[in-house]
Amino acid sequence: MLSPSRASIRTLSVLLAALLTLVPAACGDTEEGAGILAGTPLWAAVTSDLACGEAVDALIPLGADHHAYEPSLADRGRIDEARLVVVNGGGVEGTLQDTLKASPTAIHRIHRGDGDPHLWLDPLAVADALPALAEALVQVAGLDANEVEACRRDLDGELRSLDVELADMIGTIPEEHRVLVTDHEALGRYVERYDLTVLDTVVHSHSSMEEPSAHDLEHLVEEMLAEGVRLVAAEEDGHDDAARRLAEMTGATFVELPLRLGPAQSPTGTHAGMLRTLTDRLVDAFGDHSDHDSGHSDHSGHSGHSDHDSGHDSDDDSDHDSDHSGHSGHSDHDSDDESDHDSDHDSDHDSDDESDHDSDHDSDRDSGDHG
Repeated sequence: MLSPSRASIRTLSVLLAALLTLVPAACGDTEEGAGILAGTPLWAAVTSDLACGEAVDALIPLGADHHAYEPSLADRGRIDEARLVVVNGGGVEGTLQDTLKASPTAIHRIHRGDGDPHLWLDPLAVADALPALAEALVQVAGLDANEVEACRRDLDGELRSLDVELADMIGTIPEEHRVLVTDHEALGRYVERYDLTVLDTVVHSHSSMEEPSAHDLEHLVEEMLAEGVRLVAAEEDGHDDAARRLAEMTGATFVELPLRLGPAQSPTGTHAGMLRTLTDRLVDAFGDHSDHDSGHSDHSGHSGHSDHDSGHDSDDDSDHDSDHSGHSGHSDHDSDDESDHDSDHDSDHDSDDESDHDSDHDSDRDSGDHG
């Protein structure tokens, strides 16, 4: 049997080396970037900023209700091909969570536990989540540590400046008027951060998909009238029929608030733009509340005009004003018991599993650690 020539051996060695070079890309990367996906458009935007502009696609399309989204087989394929998937957790991604559990891909979960999962509504909570997410981008997605750290510092500074800006906007609302009712338990993080009070919610759930009973709605009407609360807020483009009915039944101001990222180039097309729009709408709505109360006060004080005196009893007007005055307070929603990093990225996808560290990124799905 003839021995292979040295040229043939050299050719085979070159081909084998080329094939080995291609293996990591085939096993880890998607068609673009470093193979990073996010559950929602908002976390895709935040992750991309932290990754210094690296392409990060969202599994849930822009404008879709996170709680109602049903993942497709194509989504499962994209997840399996990715190196890292960043999700909010806490049920925000709805049934997408089941698809993530079935995939071997490493998952970085921003929120865990039973508290309010809408932590993107608090800029400081997002800033606090960045170090653990940066670690996942470096250790799992293979990004440069120095570059990611530089981008993290920039993003951290932007978020803290945004927090001051939002606090200044809320500061224009009189403290006695900072009370509202919301459609579902979505604003806990926001109201706690900016010293607002949620008297109650139309449905006692973190999901907007629930519906209140007629009895619950009647009880809430009585509660609002008794406390003089005159603002009902609901998620924009959400399931707000019950919240609208409540506002009509109580004569309260109704306002829609953006809780999800909007189209690019729109006022809500960025994380900061969304929070500014949310805050601006609240300030305007509370301003309407203040104007309403001021109007009643002026009316009751014009006792010298016989046309008004004949139709209105001044004592009744005074009682009416008292019933509709706001009151100050603190959020009824308890804040989450959290560590310094409110996140984990274990690939076992069990948000209830606790460890000594908020994050680990190991490919061993049985151990729950990602190396």
